Amino acid sequence: MTCLRISAIHYIINMHLSIAVPKLQTEVFMFTIPYNKKFLIPVLLIQSFFSLWTVCRACSLSSRSILAPILFIAFFLYFKYISQLEEKRPEIFTKHVSAVATAVSFLFTMLFLLAESPSLTDGLDHKLFRLVILAVCGTGFFFLIYRSLTLLLILAVPYTLTENSKQVKHIPLFCFFACLLGWFPYFLYEYPAIMTPDSINQLEQVLSMIPYSNHHPWAHTMVLKAFYSLGFFLTGNPNAALAFFTLFQMCFMAACVSWLIATLLKLGVKRCICYWAAAFYALVPYHAVFAVTIWKDVMFSGSVLLFTTALTRLFFFRAKQLSPYIIYPLSGIMICLFRSNGWYAFLFSLPFLLYVFRRRLKEMLPLNLVILAVALMIKIPVMNAFHVAQPDFVESVCIPLQQTARVICEDQELTTEEWEQIHKVIDTTYIKELYAPGFADNMKELVRAGNPDYLAKHKGEYFRLWLSLGFRYPSAYLRAYIDQTIGYWYPDTAYTVGDIDGIISNGTGVASQPLIGGPFVVKTKEILLKLGDMLPLYGLLFSMGAMLWGMVCCIAIVFAKKQYRRSILFLPGLAVILTLLIATPVSSEFRYAYSLAYTMPLYLLLPFIQEP
Repeated sequence: MTCLRISAIHYIINMHLSIAVPKLQTEVFMFTIPYNKKFLIPVLLIQSFFSLWTVCRACSLSSRSILAPILFIAFFLYFKYISQLEEKRPEIFTKHVSAVATAVSFLFTMLFLLAESPSLTDGLDHKLFRLVILAVCGTGFFFLIYRSLTLLLILAVPYTLTENSKQVKHIPLFCFFACLLGWFPYFLYEYPAIMTPDSINQLEQVLSMIPYSNHHPWAHTMVLKAFYSLGFFLTGNPNAALAFFTLFQMCFMAACVSWLIATLLKLGVKRCICYWAAAFYALVPYHAVFAVTIWKDVMFSGSVLLFTTALTRLFFFRAKQLSPYIIYPLSGIMICLFRSNGWYAFLFSLPFLLYVFRRRLKEMLPLNLVILAVALMIKIPVMNAFHVAQPDFVESVCIPLQQTARVICEDQELTTEEWEQIHKVIDTTYIKELYAPGFADNMKELVRAGNPDYLAKHKGEYFRLWLSLGFRYPSAYLRAYIDQTIGYWYPDTAYTVGDIDGIISNGTGVASQPLIGGPFVVKTKEILLKLGDMLPLYGLLFSMGAMLWGMVCCIAIVFAKKQYRRSILFLPGLAVILTLLIATPVSSEFRYAYSLAYTMPLYLLLPFIQEP
């Protein structure tokens, strides 16, 4: 009671002194802290110790490492500084902000434990010891993340981007040509394009060497066919014809960036930030590599950026502008047609979009109906008219296949009836040899070599089998799921980005014909792509998991500011990642989540934009 009275007296004194003596008020306020936080130092010491224990375990540091006391002191000072900020800014660090930080910290801690549990418990055989270490490391990681998020929210909640009254029309055009200039050396080196087996399959469809298939989106194949046919008509050369599409793709991706920059300027973002955003696209090397690679993922990622940018314009600007009303449905159609998971991501986002824009349904409902109508018309009657084969059922059940295969590989007990069901679809002789934890193609091909039609006709029966095995062997299912998806949700996952070259051997008549080369060019490209593995912080730009965590932090800032409606701007991109977490065939294929990287500058700026 005495402490409360003293605190109340000091609060009243501070309120009176704040008018006349601001400096003295600060000193008096700091003097009251010991009364309110008399257990602060012991708490911070405990949090620092747990955090140190976590870092030592996660980074394989010995308990006798000289870095241990240094890290302990650093954690203590860091936590103390954040605690002081909490005290100084109670109007910002509210219960609501604390709740947001707690929820996101809990999410990140769970992901950390799922990803790192094998390394954290390495060398420990007893289950109790493993549980203790996981509990300790989870606690320490939670403290680290919670304090860091608290600092982020305290600094970010009151911050908004300064409006820039001068609109410079040439800046978006400058950014367009800056991107092309940054990517052009890669075009010359990889002329006419980079082509993998997926790309060759699409080109074979273009040349009528194989029947049309929607396994690789047929709509994207038709865009490739249009520009290849135009180029071949003008030049008569297969390589030059292919280069027509590559140049079109480069211009399309640069135009997406240009429209983003124009939108940011219109929203009042400072020019220097716009230049930094343009530099990210022009100079980070994997953008250049993907710009000259014939993959459906590239134009799909550009369409996600266009769609999110158009949605941003519709959200912030009530006055009617023509451009978003054209680009929104066009980019939405591209999202639905250029990747199969894009269609599901759009359907998932649609109810939330209509709800947030419920007061403007006269505008938004027709736009979304156009997207649905055109996409369905192309997917059903148009593709049927051109006899386009649809992907088989096996393609959509990659994760269940991997989980079932994991149970078999671990020699778990199955009933005679369950073995009979499995043998009707797949030959289990080579499962153990072919099973790869993060790569489902082997299992898919094994099923296709068996009896995939039987699986497609008995979906319910095999769903019940998958479900029953999951209840009996949840740990095997969980490990299989983690191995199959970890690259998309955990930052510290090793994989290569953009390390593809040339055109694989094929019978279409196209081949690599570099217009520039030599040891200097080759070595420069190699160094630029390897910098992501060498430079701290810069390497986060090459991590899908880090970008996903960055997006979640941006959403947390939006929630901390209580701008709940604004979270809809993140939903289309987040929905694409969620579809990957449901049915990805590969655990760490950067191009599948390239839309996240391509839209990241907009996500990072959205929480700080003031509504006009």
